[in-house]
Amino acid sequence: MNKTVVSTCMLALLLSTVSACGWHLRGSTGSAANANFNFDRIHISAQNQRSDTVRQLNRQLRASGVSLSDIATDASYRLVIMKERSDQRTATVSASARISELSLTETVEFTVLDTDGKPVIPPTLLKVERIFEYDEHNVLATADESRMLKSEMRGDLAGQIYNRLRRLKKPAAASNAPAS
Repeated sequence: MNKTVVSTCMLALLLSTVSACGWHLRGSTGSAANANFNFDRIHISAQNQRSDTVRQLNRQLRASGVSLSDIATDASYRLVIMKERSDQRTATVSASARISELSLTETVEFTVLDTDGKPVIPPTLLKVERIFEYDEHNVLATADESRMLKSEMRGDLAGQIYNRLRRLKKPAAASNAPAS
């Protein structure tokens, strides 16, 4: 048989097997109904609104049909990102006393407040760590790999916050009625 025919058949078989088992790309669930959010508007405040974590979280929330409010009082909940931190340290050293692996750590501390300013998710610290090989002979590639890993790690943190937001209960209706 021709190689291209065999390759095409194998690819078709692989694709049908993968699709039949329900596998899909992460984040490709599609509609807001799949996200199961119990609210429709959230306000996000952070020291750095343009950080990778905040941008990726904004993108995930919008894709799930949650509106981002510029005004905290217009939102069902307020997500407050209190701290974001990025660390890099030597993980292992070779026999010749040279760096052989680096450890990257990304952390974020956040809380979620209701419309009355009461915490519905208490201050929470999330942390992601990765270790990768350091190549002293190819410093540019190592720096590129470090940047890519950090971006991926911040995406992981955004995903963890996103999942915690999905578990929030329906916001209580604000009771502005005067007491009798």
